[in-house]
Amino acid sequence: MKRILSPIAPYIFITTVLIFPIAGCANEVINSNPLDIGEIKEQTAQYSSAPSLKYAPEFEGFGSEDKERSFHSDLDFFETVMSYGTNTDPRVTFLMVNAYLAHNQHAHGIAFFEKLLQQYEKNMDDEVRATYLAAYAILRATYANEVSLIKRIGWVNDTFDLLEEAAGLTHNKNPLVRWSAGLIYAQVPFFFFKKDEAYAELNSLAEHPESEPVPGFYREVYFHLSKLHASDGETDLAAEYLKKSGYDSYEPKALFMGWFTATQEAGATMFSEPALEEIVPKRIFSLHGFGYSDVFFVVSDGGKHLIAIDAGTQPGSLKNAHERLKSYYPALPPITTVIITHAHWDHIGGYTYLKNLNPDIKIYGRGNYKGTVKRVLRNHSYQQFRGVGFKHQWIENYQPDISIDQQTEITIDGTSIELIPVVGGETEDAMLVFMPELNTLFVGDILMPYYGEPWVEEGFVDAAVATMDEVIKRNAKHILHGHYPLTELYGIEQIKKFRDAYAWLVNATRDLIRNGYSVKDIVRLNLIPPGLQNHPDIYLSYLTPRDHLIARVADNMVGIWQEDVSGKEPEGLDNLTSVEYGRFLQLYLGLSATEVVDALQKMIAGGDNELAFRIAIAAEKRYAANKTIAHLKEEAADRIRSAAQFFDPFKFISYTEMIGKEHKPVLNAPVSRNSGEAQ
Repeated sequence: MKRILSPIAPYIFITTVLIFPIAGCANEVINSNPLDIGEIKEQTAQYSSAPSLKYAPEFEGFGSEDKERSFHSDLDFFETVMSYGTNTDPRVTFLMVNAYLAHNQHAHGIAFFEKLLQQYEKNMDDEVRATYLAAYAILRATYANEVSLIKRIGWVNDTFDLLEEAAGLTHNKNPLVRWSAGLIYAQVPFFFFKKDEAYAELNSLAEHPESEPVPGFYREVYFHLSKLHASDGETDLAAEYLKKSGYDSYEPKALFMGWFTATQEAGATMFSEPALEEIVPKRIFSLHGFGYSDVFFVVSDGGKHLIAIDAGTQPGSLKNAHERLKSYYPALPPITTVIITHAHWDHIGGYTYLKNLNPDIKIYGRGNYKGTVKRVLRNHSYQQFRGVGFKHQWIENYQPDISIDQQTEITIDGTSIELIPVVGGETEDAMLVFMPELNTLFVGDILMPYYGEPWVEEGFVDAAVATMDEVIKRNAKHILHGHYPLTELYGIEQIKKFRDAYAWLVNATRDLIRNGYSVKDIVRLNLIPPGLQNHPDIYLSYLTPRDHLIARVADNMVGIWQEDVSGKEPEGLDNLTSVEYGRFLQLYLGLSATEVVDALQKMIAGGDNELAFRIAIAAEKRYAANKTIAHLKEEAADRIRSAAQFFDPFKFISYTEMIGKEHKPVLNAPVSRNSGEAQ
């Protein structure tokens, strides 16, 4: 598949709710046995967590039984499945490290990786071992300031040795190893004499953006090149690299290497910069980063028609995507047909552009679209999802020209297309679009991890399994989702396994809710179906929706109040806000601004970022003159955003906007080190 990031050059891209048990285990890779609720209750009486899948025996003691350790759902999951030593996916390894950093759990991470390498290094090939060594080195380097002065220099030098070993194992060709080395060398004190090596590693990556493991991963490369050039007095180059990183208006206080962006003007995207990808040569094209969703174009078999799959977020963003496509493929035919996978705003928002482009264009979509559109027509508090200029008029008059309410086969200029109405996990008006000759299935947002927008009453939990079965039945080579991260997480082989894990989680959640557990109680149980540890290819596919799916299942089962298993922390009985928490800090505890700052710093150091953020919001109103509180609020939010940057765009964007910042796209065009101008 060819991915084109900028007008420089193309390159190859590496890398109605029914409350009853869902049938599971179509392929026997996931254990479908129900939870033992009695055992769970017995365990939770002793600990804050009762995992359904326990740590591997060799890793006992690394769980969350330590009551003084802050709770983090993602780390609980990573530590459990990684303890079995089966993972070879570098994304999982580095996301685990990122979670340790974001949650200030460095010491736990170092101990875990030391045990991991000791236990399983003999089973690792050179590439996998190098990845683990680089990840371990990052944890050590970022913890160095906590090491006593007398041992610190030795500690840092030993960390350098790990990086050199990793580079040797991979002949210095692994971008993850070079990324780790570049970031570490760029930040150590001058007396380690690593600046030249930092330049070498970071420049090598910056000059070869095609080596980027996932979109957005080189954001920190450009940021640290900016810092290096600034330290050498090269202000023009420093400014150029800072702009490329997207940090020219705000420098975050945490690590960012993911694909989300969020700005006031353009809204949010799930790709680090606008890009064109050729899925099937000269036939199927995907446009990423032109609005919140992806847009696809298909050239008909006869070459006379261009078929659009979905209509993007805004008329302007769809126009930009279409023009980008034409700039690389000027001989493409006109757009004559649009097929809508579902009527969410980010999939129909640009349809007026297409109508203006060709008044005779035909739009295929579900006939039951009105409920989906109606839920969208609301004014959100957060504007960085759609952009400040988003207009309801772009979507409120949408209707398909041809309604599809049963499985239908159509032919457009020789291209056979199967339209399959389903009730997606997200909306009731979903439609699968199958092109058998191209071995491609467009699935929209049937596996969007939130099972509907988090802000509205939406989502069809049970229907999602039947929809996955329809996808599995087609067994297409190319499974193209409405958002790039979903395409990465849910290919056909992952869906076959995830289907059973999904069914297990839904059934387990329902059993627990019936026994008085709240969403927060269930999330803390670290629910993992036995057998999942043997399938690292779906670790991220399962983790990404897990907590959201638990919440959506509960939302369909409980009322305006929700009990909890202890009976002491029910939800919905009070109306406490940041006003009351502010009064608590100043009037009842009698804390000064300095004491509040000290408490916030301790919370962040202990990994309690959500608590720190909530207290900082309350404190700002009572201690408005203290600017350090605002700074700590930003740090807490940045750490929350960093932990969410691959998994949760809604949380990522909300916290970005709550601190009044933007997260701009990355600019991957090379920089001339002679002139500082983009080539």
